[in-house]
Amino acid sequence: MRTFHRLCMCIMFAGLAGCVPWPHHYLTAPRISGTVVKAGRPVANVRIQLADVMNESSEMASTARKLEVVTDAHGHFAVGPIRRFAWSAHVPVLTVTQNTVPWGLRLSTDGQSFRAGWLSDPTLFGEVLNVPVVATCDLNAASKSSVIEGYKSLVGNGPCTLAVQSKK
Repeated sequence: MRTFHRLCMCIMFAGLAGCVPWPHHYLTAPRISGTVVKAGRPVANVRIQLADVMNESSEMASTARKLEVVTDAHGHFAVGPIRRFAWSAHVPVLTVTQNTVPWGLRLSTDGQSFRAGWLSDPTLFGEVLNVPVVATCDLNAASKSSVIEGYKSLVGNGPCTLAVQSKK
């Protein structure tokens, strides 16, 4: 009985100190919906991959989690979000966290190799957006650096442009 009492006391003191391991899921890639076009026309059957760990060459790390979808007849798709499970020390006062954001979107047409759609800059730090993101991907467009509209710290590269879904 004494051992149980000591264990309960240790757990209580650890909780008061903010050091209790706490399970949670953290976001590593946002929910993205969008359209793929070529010469202004929607493209069906484009394979879309969302991965949470990619480098600037659109190669996935061996530890990456990915989701894959195919565009419909109107070029539309929806994929994500990706979350990972972790144990962390719960400190109620500190609720803001910084995650690296090396996630990316890749495209493949006609069975070809995947190419970058939009790859976040792996050298920057910031939050992965917890709001839906809308992508417009033009297969004829050159890859360019861009930000997610309204979020200057979320810089990426690719032929897709991203924006936060507006509330209707």
